[in-house]
Amino acid sequence: MQLVPGLVSIYIPTRDRFDLLQRAVQSCLQQDYPNFELIISDDGSSPQVQQQIQQLAKADSRISILLSAEAKGACAARNRAIETARGEFITGLDDDDEFTPNRLRLFVEQWQKMPDVAYLCANADIIVAQGKFLHMKKRPQAITLQQLLHTNLVGNQLFTKTAYLRAIGGFDEQLQARQDYETWLRLSAQYGSGYRIKDVTYLVHQDHNLERISNSSRRVQGYDYVYKKHEDKMNSAQKASHKFYRCLYTENPTLFALLAKTPLRLWPVAIKVISLRMLGYKV
Repeated sequence: MQLVPGLVSIYIPTRDRFDLLQRAVQSCLQQDYPNFELIISDDGSSPQVQQQIQQLAKADSRISILLSAEAKGACAARNRAIETARGEFITGLDDDDEFTPNRLRLFVEQWQKMPDVAYLCANADIIVAQGKFLHMKKRPQAITLQQLLHTNLVGNQLFTKTAYLRAIGGFDEQLQARQDYETWLRLSAQYGSGYRIKDVTYLVHQDHNLERISNSSRRVQGYDYVYKKHEDKMNSAQKASHKFYRCLYTENPTLFALLAKTPLRLWPVAIKVISLRMLGYKV
């Protein structure tokens, strides 16, 4: 399939969460960069929800849908969308999150300035219960594979060339968690460094009662799978970082118990995350 220059493909995997999906779709339709296609990849929703998705797609000619009769997982849904994407560029959106209206434009403009990067990413705000915002803004920076092997500096979405994502085989369908991070590792290993822009262009919603993979026990499997798959690329400091983040995000440790087995360079992370949890934030 010949890709269309300048066109951005957006993929949204979804399953039986139509109310949330509508908000995600609306955030795409409000982009101030109009040259995009939106691919809704359904992962085995009920017939009623699939009918609703079909009706939703009629709202704008840029929306296309892929329907599946059975659930095969979010990675499979993403990969189906990647296979059919027509855009020169591609990015993803979870069905319970939102884009800010300037996200695509900022990425396209930055890519024109830095055409040799492997990918771009941006900052995000996390919306938690009772309308609280958790600002996760980090400085703009180049992100190398060596930095990425310590921890996921990208987040759960990035912007890259569709050809790149296809060439690395898309997402690993064996994973139910940490699949984003594992994909970014392979992307960086093959195509080089990425770059994070300073802007907040993504809103992560934790203000609903439906499951997020990041809140489930599948995290343990994700951490162990990624470690085993990429351990050969890691030095001792990167392995220590991986073990620290696995403990922090899967074992719910107390601060003192965590600090006792944490390298000094990671103490600020441990103190920040545990403190936020004590204040009621789900991090």
